[in-house]
Amino acid sequence: MSKLNLFLSNLLISIVTISSFLQPISVAEGQIPQQTLSWWNIFRRKPPREETPKTSRPQNPICLISPNASSQVIWNTKPLFLWKGDINKIAVENLGSKKYLGTKIVTGNQSVNYTGQPLEPGKIYKWLIFLSELESASPSRFVNFKIMEAPERNRITAELKLLEILQKHKGGNAETIAFTKAEYFAEKGLWSDALQEAYSVPNPSPELSQMIKDLPLQLCESK
Repeated sequence: MSKLNLFLSNLLISIVTISSFLQPISVAEGQIPQQTLSWWNIFRRKPPREETPKTSRPQNPICLISPNASSQVIWNTKPLFLWKGDINKIAVENLGSKKYLGTKIVTGNQSVNYTGQPLEPGKIYKWLIFLSELESASPSRFVNFKIMEAPERNRITAELKLLEILQKHKGGNAETIAFTKAEYFAEKGLWSDALQEAYSVPNPSPELSQMIKDLPLQLCESK
């Protein structure tokens, strides 16, 4: 059994032991009301953005939101790519390689999750931006990002599992769990992962839906 699995097993045993001393919590009593979830409180500390010139098209500059900072480290091995503006295609490649791990036509979209094979912990990748769907097109810009080293990533994975178990015990729904994880990531400065939690909620509340609509504009207009 791996160290991570052993740790998780011991963690689950501890949770079960603690839970046996708790009074049963009904969903109605334990679920955190949606109105108490303040997504804006998480993102009011604006995620860092690299101060580089925006890639421009007439009257429509392109603002890359996530990942953005050149030193950005990401926990998720299938990260979220988020931007504002008109991009036609994106690609991901290993740093130092000219072979794309995956390409995707994104015309008309402002975000997309990476759907290729999981990226490898500890490796640096490039997010490439194209203003044309043509196969022969060259990228107009790229952003480097790194997938977190395996030891730290495994520790965070275990802590996230604990947070999810505790929220489910309280009757938390999908948005409550995502909110808790987003707070956790934001506290660690893992803004790409925090944003990915917000964008992953299948049936977002009105507040979250409004934030998803407004946040890109606020981030891209900030100096």
